[in-house]
Order: sequence, then structure tokens, then C-alpha cells
Amino acid sequence: MARHVVAYCGINCAKCPAYSFPRLGEKLHMKGFFQSILKSRMKPKPVGYVICDGCAMIDARCVKHCLTCPVRCCAMETGVANCALCGKFPCERLQGIWKVTVFKDAQPRLEKLNAGRRRV
Repeated sequence: MARHVVAYCGINCAKCPAYSFPRLGEKLHMKGFFQSILKSRMKPKPVGYVICDGCAMIDARCVKHCLTCPVRCCAMETGVANCALCGKFPCERLQGIWKVTVFKDAQPRLEKLNAGRRRV
């Protein structure tokens, strides 16, 4: 059974090709599909493969911009499993990520987790 991994910002890692394709025994080329997913501001490498272990892993293999992501850095410093568990939820950093990500289900996922946290 596959483990459900949620990034700090709410992205379901299983829906991200950088995370899921290597686990299916495939390699994901930087050109093409992944480049469109990123809406990248970074320059893609001409040849290469991307493998991501999920941003919540300390020694993770991540996409380059994830290593310096302000949401990831803050969440690691705060020690929360994801941003829904933070007392400052939803902060400006997180809302900024939600504006640029192609994974539009990230925000509602964390809002649902946060609402469940408040009921307990």
C-alpha cells in the first residue's frame, strides 16, 4: 500500500511526477512534462532526471527550488509535520506558494487538516 505523503504546503506528493515516477520504476526527464508542472523560474538542465523524496525529509533528494523554499525552511525550523499544524496558519509565505503552484488542491487539503485540528 502506498504511503500518502503531504508536503508542508499541502501538495499531495503522490500527484507530483518527481515523487511518483521514480517509485513506479520510471525516470522523469526534466524536459517536457515536469518542466510544465514547475512553471519554472529556474533554468532547466539540458539532460537529467529528477527524483524527489518529499520536502519533509531532512536529507531529501528534492527539486532544487524546494531545498530553499521559504515554506519548507520555516516548517522545518518550527518542527511541524505540515503547515496546517502551525499556529500561524495560513501565513503569507504559504499563501504565496498557493498562488503559484499548479497543484490547486494543496490549499483545501491543509484547510481541511487545520479545521480537523481545531475540532479536536
